[in-house]
Order: sequence, then structure tokens, then C-alpha cells
Amino acid sequence: MKKSADAKVSSVALADRIRERIASGELPPGTQLRQDRLAAEFGTSHIPVREAFAQLQASGFVTLVPNRGAFVSAMSASEAEELQEMRVALELIALDAAIDAFGPDDARAAREILERDRKARDVEAWSKDNWAFHRAIYAAGGKPHLLETLEVLWRKADRYLRLVWQIEPYQETSCAEHAAILEAVIARDRRRAKGLTKAHIAAAGAVMKAALRAKNREAGA
Repeated sequence: MKKSADAKVSSVALADRIRERIASGELPPGTQLRQDRLAAEFGTSHIPVREAFAQLQASGFVTLVPNRGAFVSAMSASEAEELQEMRVALELIALDAAIDAFGPDDARAAREILERDRKARDVEAWSKDNWAFHRAIYAAGGKPHLLETLEVLWRKADRYLRLVWQIEPYQETSCAEHAAILEAVIARDRRRAKGLTKAHIAAAGAVMKAALRAKNREAGA
């Protein structure tokens, strides 16, 4: 019976669902995550829940406190800055590898994502399309380990980036920057593509830190 219940949801799937709730703001920083409630909600035992907590701790979304339990991790300006610096370093490597190999099929895939993103109207869609667009470019570089590392990094940055997307005018700016990056990649203008990508990440970082400061002021009010 226990085996059947546990099969309903794996620890990986459970971690993804909790991560989405944290990233969306449904579970704000400091919220205690109760094993019993989550196990009951998802129809499983405590084992997959504990495993999910461990995965979320490894990715920075959850903090495990001895004798107290699991809590949604705080968001900090220092972490936001570190994630931004890592994105710049690794994404420029990925972009450099992708430019020479970038072909018509890659351009078509990136344009389709860009068009879909322009029509999207909610943060959830923007979050998915944003990484999908960058991934469509970087995948051409043929560096699967780098791409895997970037995806983990993006998951960590997602909850910060969503603060940016809650500022409505920024989405239009982001789409315009994406379009410019794509045209530079298609033209194989390496210097321009890398410069635009670095500026794109830095601009998002600046808005992100401003949004984080505003959020902290609201929490302290």
C-alpha cells in the first residue's frame, strides 16, 4: 500500500511543484514547509517529501534547520548579485560556442519562442519562454554539460527574475533585447552578440535588485 502511495508522486516531481510555488511567491521566504501537510496533499508518505526538501536545499530554495524543519530560503541582494555574475560568465561561454554553429533551424526555433513570448501575458509564461529562448541559442554550441549547469543556475535565479517580470514595462524591454541578441547571433557578429547579452543580464539584474529592495521595504513596513 505504501509503495502504491509513494508511486503517485516522485521526490523529483514533488520538488518541482514546491519550487514552482516558491518561485511564484505563493510560498514566500520564511514560510515553514510541513512534511505532514505536503504528504497528505500529494497522497504520499513522508519519504518523498524529505527527499524533495533535500533537493530544494541543494538548489537554494529551502533551508533545513535542525530540530525545527524546512523553511523557504530568504532572498538576498548578495545572492542575486552572485547569480548575475555567474550568468554573465557562463552564458558568454555558451554564446561564444553557439555562434559559429547557429543555423537556420536554430534561428527558426528561437524566433518562434520570441513570438510566443511577445503574446504571453503572465509571469509563468515569461519565465518559461525566457529560459527557452536563451537555451535555443546556446544549444547550438553542443556543450550539454554547460547547458545543464546553466539550467540549474536559471532555476536558482528564477525566483529573483520573477520580481523583474512583475514590473510590467520590463517585459517589453526584455523582448526587444532578445530580438537584438538573436539578430546579432544570426549575423555571427560575436562582439555585438556578447555585448548585448552581457548588457541584457546586467539590466535585468539592476531591476531585480531594485525590486528586491522594494519588497524588503514592504516586508519591514
